[in-house]
Amino acid sequence: MDTPKNAKDTEGATVVDTAEVASIHDIGPPPVEDDYVNPAHKSPRWLLGAHAFALRFVASLGFNIGNRSGPPASSPTETIWLDSTLSVWKGQKMISANVWTLPSSSRSPGAEKRPVVINFHGGGFILGQGTDDSRWADTLVNSLSAVVFSVNYRLAPGYPFPTPIEDCVDAIIQICRLADRYNIDTDRIILSGFSAGGNLAISSWITLVDPMRWNYEIPEPRPKIAGLVLYYPPLDWTLDRHQKRMACKRPDLTLPSGLTDLIDASYLHPPIPRRERTDIRLSPGLMPDELVDQLPHVHLCLCEYDMLLAEGKLFAERLERRGNKVSVRVVEGEKHAWDKPLPLAPKESAAFEYDIAIGAMKSWLGEPREFARSLKNPKQPSLFAENDESSQDKLYI
Repeated sequence: MDTPKNAKDTEGATVVDTAEVASIHDIGPPPVEDDYVNPAHKSPRWLLGAHAFALRFVASLGFNIGNRSGPPASSPTETIWLDSTLSVWKGQKMISANVWTLPSSSRSPGAEKRPVVINFHGGGFILGQGTDDSRWADTLVNSLSAVVFSVNYRLAPGYPFPTPIEDCVDAIIQICRLADRYNIDTDRIILSGFSAGGNLAISSWITLVDPMRWNYEIPEPRPKIAGLVLYYPPLDWTLDRHQKRMACKRPDLTLPSGLTDLIDASYLHPPIPRRERTDIRLSPGLMPDELVDQLPHVHLCLCEYDMLLAEGKLFAERLERRGNKVSVRVVEGEKHAWDKPLPLAPKESAAFEYDIAIGAMKSWLGEPREFARSLKNPKQPSLFAENDESSQDKLYI
């Protein structure tokens, strides 16, 4: 493979000058000329739904056990219901969000307003629930004094693209309207997400910034986002799955093709040819420069043995070269969703990376010394088991 212009090798990773490339196709094996024929597209929607339901059941059981393994994760303080206004499937109380709050005294009159983190769970857009990220929510409440909302957006195949994104945008808007109820500071809103949820977090930001691109009517003032915390997000759907696997150091540790076939067929309905998956709500890594230049602070946590690593690195390089404030962590020797090894309690490296992210968030919220301190001496929250601090960091701040 020819090395792209201005590329350089840093600790074994190819760093590409994004001024010279239009997409991730310039990294790894050459693009697949003929689109992959996904066998799952031939399955009836009810069968895809049955497969997704079975996976949801197994995953839910695994998370229930995992959240009770080792020191147990806290349960949500409450669950609230929100309306769907942007999706074609509109209705009242169609979207729920799990809430973790500080003690009630923090909401008394005169109490200091708290930052708010709105989180989106992973699961390939076909499974998962807000409580999957209970340990992350615990960390945010205890270390950031934040009020945390973890959104249960509707899932494919019943609700394919773009409904999950629209649900997330609806949730952000309506949560901001509850500022007085939860004593939250709407100038300190951070979005976080894991895997598919990371895609939804940045896509929600895009939609809030440029709603008329898709003829959404979002009343002013629209929520302003202070930062994005993205764990191993998919950012470019124009890239062939096979190419993503082959660009990974350990293709055998990436998500199995049977699962990714189910995800793609469920979420992209009707099917969208690979080269036409350029809608930036779907492929936010392809957003135009004028949107890149408006991005808030970004913290990316990627995994070495993940098929999504290359596109995450390329996106980070693009942000850095345009002068954006971005911090990047690559967890060595770990695969996608390493921080959720169901049904076991997470490794200590998950606590390490969560603490690094908390440090970045504190710096965005006006505590600039916290990020440097967290890098030198992370506090290691006691919500995890097994010592493993293998990670490397590239910081663009």
